[in-house]
Amino acid sequence: MKTLFLHVGPHKTGTTAIQKYMLDNQVAFHQQGALYPKRFIRIFGHHHIRERLAEKNFTSEDIEFFKNTDSNFVISSEDLISLSKDHFTYLKQSLPFLTVKVVFSWRRASLKLYSIWQEVIKHGGTIDFFAYYHEHLARPAMSQMLSPDLKLSMFGQVFGKENVIVLDYEASAKNKSLIPDFLNAVGLNPNIEVTESEVDANVRNASMSVEDTEMVRALNYIMQNRDPALPSDGAIRSAYQTHKAELEGDDLSYLYELIAKHQHTMNVGNYAIDIRAERIMAKDYASNMLNYTPNVGTKSVKLPSTEWLLDVEAHNCLQRIADRLTALTA
Repeated sequence: MKTLFLHVGPHKTGTTAIQKYMLDNQVAFHQQGALYPKRFIRIFGHHHIRERLAEKNFTSEDIEFFKNTDSNFVISSEDLISLSKDHFTYLKQSLPFLTVKVVFSWRRASLKLYSIWQEVIKHGGTIDFFAYYHEHLARPAMSQMLSPDLKLSMFGQVFGKENVIVLDYEASAKNKSLIPDFLNAVGLNPNIEVTESEVDANVRNASMSVEDTEMVRALNYIMQNRDPALPSDGAIRSAYQTHKAELEGDDLSYLYELIAKHQHTMNVGNYAIDIRAERIMAKDYASNMLNYTPNVGTKSVKLPSTEWLLDVEAHNCLQRIADRLTALTA
């Protein structure tokens, strides 16, 4: 039976780099017996397949494609992680002629929460970091963000625990082995001659500075309230980054300095929820992990305080920047 390797991310675990590499070397990997199909692709990943699953709307052409293509498949979209058990059950039932193996990259919870919060802001969110953080820390055992075993248990229930493959993201990052580790997970030879990929700066999902993150968060709120029909899909962040040079001036400088004054540093990585997850992953998913390395380290992150928004002049500056950005994107 053919195998479908379903790479579900999550976000902020090197998915864009992996997807670009797979797409650039599609022919070489197909010769090894695994197809990274151009069907369902948006940018580098198979994000359209997530839409099909969310709507439970595979077409007959979709099913015939998987049935009649003589190879294994590698499908990758970090957006898949947000789907429910019912959606993955639909996938299994729609493709009964395939063995589905889920590839999940585990990144320690408190080390990634800030990055995930940034993703929320990039895509139009307005929640401040501490409110977002509290939502998860108030119910850690119920948060799939903080407790990876919840999502892994769901995948095991649908596809069988033996068909769940876990990559230790921190170990891959430390060893600079993200791509080889992923290739091993999907049964591909990492040593064949391939094209070295570089993700274009305009596409790479890079982290934003504290100042830029707060600027985008504030502009999301202002501009979405001015025009409720405005898409909350990251368009404001994209416009801000595109036109940032044209927005430079006294207003932006004032806000940058203000935000810089109202931030502090916090050490993350060794919270109780991290220790719990480490223990459960090492105990219950040791046989599923390809490159597990115990990790109890910490890192420092700079966090924005909402106090900068109490400054009266900040509101005037933001309104003028929002006016300018609206004019530039009209």
